[in-house]
Amino acid sequence: MHFHPVDLAIYAAHGGFWAAFVGARFASRHKAPPADKGPAAVEKKTAKHSHLLVWLHFVAFGVMYCGIGIAVFFGGTPKWFSGQQIAGAIVIGAGAILAVTAVWYFRSWRFRAEVTAGHQLATGGPFAIWRHPIYTALTLLALGTALWIPSPIVWIGFILMALGSDLRGRAEEKLLLQTFGSDYIAYRARTWRFVPGLY
Repeated sequence: MHFHPVDLAIYAAHGGFWAAFVGARFASRHKAPPADKGPAAVEKKTAKHSHLLVWLHFVAFGVMYCGIGIAVFFGGTPKWFSGQQIAGAIVIGAGAILAVTAVWYFRSWRFRAEVTAGHQLATGGPFAIWRHPIYTALTLLALGTALWIPSPIVWIGFILMALGSDLRGRAEEKLLLQTFGSDYIAYRARTWRFVPGLY
């Protein structure tokens, strides 16, 4: 186990991720709708257990940030390979770019899996490849963190994050199928849930 002050920079990486995410979220509210407007919902619907799934993500974040704090401030950062901080930063940066483009394109995103009247089915931008680019971005944030600080606690946080993303994505897909029917079936057939070409 080796401690290095460079690990403190992980807080800057996370700060940059969240600043970009929140900034894009606020900025997207003041732009024109995307040109390729998809079908829109006509009534409000909410996925079952959506509150519990959001809390699973919060637990994942809690575990991850606890693991970061223990590693950085108590000297518990394992050394897996040379350049692990750089690799982690690259993955976190990729997650930030994906998150920014997703929230910039899709203004109807909410914490819970729900749709309201006028909610659009996003099919362009990163949604042309990923069905859940925001959850993918959160999982990349956790993966990059686990590469940067590969402690058991941080890896558990990553597993919980990936599990939460997958469960939330599946819940949203059921809801969107109920809402958009054949339009969603066609969209689902040409996109990937999280990993293009694999899953």
